[in-house]
Parts: sequence; structure tokens; C-alpha cells
Amino acid sequence: MSLLPSVFLDAVVSIEIEKQDREFLSIATGFLVGFSIGEKNDQGEPIFHIFLVTNRHVFEQYSNVALRFNKGPGSKRYGLKLVNDKGEKRWHAHPNKDVDVAVIPAAIKLLKNDQMDYFWFPEESMAFRDRIKSLGITQGDEIFVLGFPMGMAGKERKYVIVRGGIIARLDDEIIETEHSFIVDTPVFPGNSGGPVILKPAITSIKGTRPVDKALLVGLVSSYITYEETACSVQTGKPRVVFVKNSGLANVVPMDYVRDVVIPLLPKPGSAANTLPGS
Repeated sequence: MSLLPSVFLDAVVSIEIEKQDREFLSIATGFLVGFSIGEKNDQGEPIFHIFLVTNRHVFEQYSNVALRFNKGPGSKRYGLKLVNDKGEKRWHAHPNKDVDVAVIPAAIKLLKNDQMDYFWFPEESMAFRDRIKSLGITQGDEIFVLGFPMGMAGKERKYVIVRGGIIARLDDEIIETEHSFIVDTPVFPGNSGGPVILKPAITSIKGTRPVDKALLVGLVSSYITYEETACSVQTGKPRVVFVKNSGLANVVPMDYVRDVVIPLLPKPGSAANTLPGS
């Protein structure tokens, strides 16, 4: 039995750019999340608004990207303008420029009409800081990292790469000063913006209870580098500095995503309740 719900893969989006002659390159990862507006539709179902989440540093680089979703045996790309005709960005970032989060409302009705294979993470599947503490999620807990490292997104369909790892550091100090926590797993260009999922535990240490549900705990921001210096044999002086991937990565907690989304939700009773995601 898989510990990663298969529908989670349908929430992951390949963010791509067009190179030439309709050839596309996957340059980053995004995923869909849903936040309730606290009301219900005519059928008595909760109304959610759906958003695409990725990194600020991804959207800052481009004025246009393509979003790739699956449909049966194939896939389809949707163009996304990140800047309007006035040169203003159409996406939303965290007010703190050091927080690597970008959010844009998702046209979920378009995906429905096109019968695409998609899923979005509801709030109940997210672990914010208070829930992380109450559940005892901490260093050493296992995680999955989902995304498209090195542009590996498949040809006919979008195929998500799943990698494993553990939480390496998770405490109030690093979250409040660095706006992220650290996981021990190799990530590469293309992983940026990908969801990080807590791996459900089957067993636990005596006196504690396992977290038996897969939870969205954050999104990949960047890998942490270290430097090695090559010195001249003759002079002993440094000649070349190599920057390498340490195998550790920064992850932005979902609290910062919520910070961006909450002001974008319509007020109860407003006509905007029928917009995408309802």
C-alpha cells in the first residue's frame, strides 16, 4: 500500500516556458491549494477558492509561463500571463520580500470543463505551525518531495518525480528568522515550488502516537550550497571555487501561503463567491 495518496500527484503542476517551435521546458513546480470562504453553495457544499502556489523567485523571472496538466493518456498546457498590459504583476507575493511564496488564483472551472485530471490540497490536508506542534512533527520525521527536478516532466504526460527525505531542522527560531525550515533530501533546479508532504507513520516510539495521515507541510524554496576551493599546486593559492549542493534544502511553511491567500478571499455574502473554485 502506498503511503502517498495518488491524487496528490494530480495537484502538482509543471511550470514551463516555450523554447522554440512549440518545445517546452519545465523550469519549476507548482501545486493547487483550496481555502474555504466559510459559506456553502446551493447544494450545501462548502465553497472553496483554489490557488496555484509556487516560489516568488520563479514568477519574478518571467512575464509568461505555461501550466501543464494531465488528461487521460495525454496532457495539456495552459498559457499564464504573469504581467498585464500595464506591466503590473498578476500574481501575489508575501508582504515580506524574504518569504519565497507566490500565489495566483486558479481558473478551476476551466480545468473542470476540459475534464483535466486535477486535485487541490484542502486546508484539512495542510499542517500549519500550530498543527505541527500539536501532532509532534519534528526532526527525523520522513517526508516526500514532489516536483520536476532538472526539467524531468515527461513527454506525453506530466510525470511527477517523488523523492524521499527527512525533516532536518524544524524550530521556531529558524522559521521566524529564515522563514523556512530544513529538510535532508537532494533537490535541484525544477524542484522550486514543489510540495513537501509528511510521510504517514505506521509505528511510533512508546508514549507517542504516530501521524497516520499524509499532510502538506510546505513548499521547496532552494537547496543549500557549500563551497570547495581548488588551490594551485605550485603556489598554494586558491584558483577555483566550486559551489555544490549540500543535500539540504529550505522549505517554506504553509503558514506563509495562508498569509498571502487570506486577504484574497471574498468577504462572506459577496458576489465574488461564484468565482473560480466555487
